[in-house]
Amino acid sequence: MMIPPVMRPHRPVPPRYTMKVDADPSIPPNQTIYIKNINERIKVDVLKAELLKMFGRFGKILDIVALTSFWRKGQAFIIFDNVESATNALHEMQGFVMDGHAMQINYAREKSDIIAKGQGTYRPRPEGPKKPRAIKDREQEQLKRFERLQHDYLTGAIEGMTGPGDPKLIQALQAAQITFQAMALTKGPGVDSHDDSSRYASTASMARGLPNRTLFVEGLPEGVSLADVNAVFARSVGFQEARVIAARKVAFIDFDNEFNAGCAMQALQEHPMGDSTLRISYAKRNTNN
Repeated sequence: MMIPPVMRPHRPVPPRYTMKVDADPSIPPNQTIYIKNINERIKVDVLKAELLKMFGRFGKILDIVALTSFWRKGQAFIIFDNVESATNALHEMQGFVMDGHAMQINYAREKSDIIAKGQGTYRPRPEGPKKPRAIKDREQEQLKRFERLQHDYLTGAIEGMTGPGDPKLIQALQAAQITFQAMALTKGPGVDSHDDSSRYASTASMARGLPNRTLFVEGLPEGVSLADVNAVFARSVGFQEARVIAARKVAFIDFDNEFNAGCAMQALQEHPMGDSTLRISYAKRNTNN
């Protein structure tokens, strides 16, 4: 029986949301399917009910997990009790339009916990190697110190500073960045140079460059378009223009002033985009100006 596309009141939908995408053939079949490109406006309880109604005909569903965090909305996992049901659902529902968005479906990359527990193969996921407390405390102090200085810059809270454009304020943040970088390079004896956390590393990356109204964005996904970048940055206050160099997977983002550029950099640092994570810093200024 054919299921008609689920549509709500009409509104223009960008073509990238209605494009049918084939499943990744490198992911082996399993009982769980992963769905993305779901319309983020659908409330979680409504979404789960609709997914249950649409996919229940393929077999017994053990669980439906709809992601709810701000950057992970529009994604869901459906766990069947057997691989055949998941395979049939993937093939028949690939590209199905729900509320103006075409579903993009793959098998999940890992076996769901509920399946592993049922098979008696469940093992708690490893947390990874633990750092000595002294190293963790020092890294946290370095991070907090830089964040305090960055916050003082963005809010104009440093005594004697008049606003985001004040040359003294820029010099203060530059000094803070130099201090932070020096602290990041100073490691105690026995510290592995590969032992930095991802957040710590990205904050060090964020410290590059003098504050200005243009951001430099690295780590864009393969095949990124101007529309993709605009969708991420256009909601930021003061956004003016994005310039994308797709071949190099980088972009330059212009804001109306360096204050709004700094706020956007803080808000979107490490923002997931496709299979990549954005790395944002201030663009280098032209020293001839």
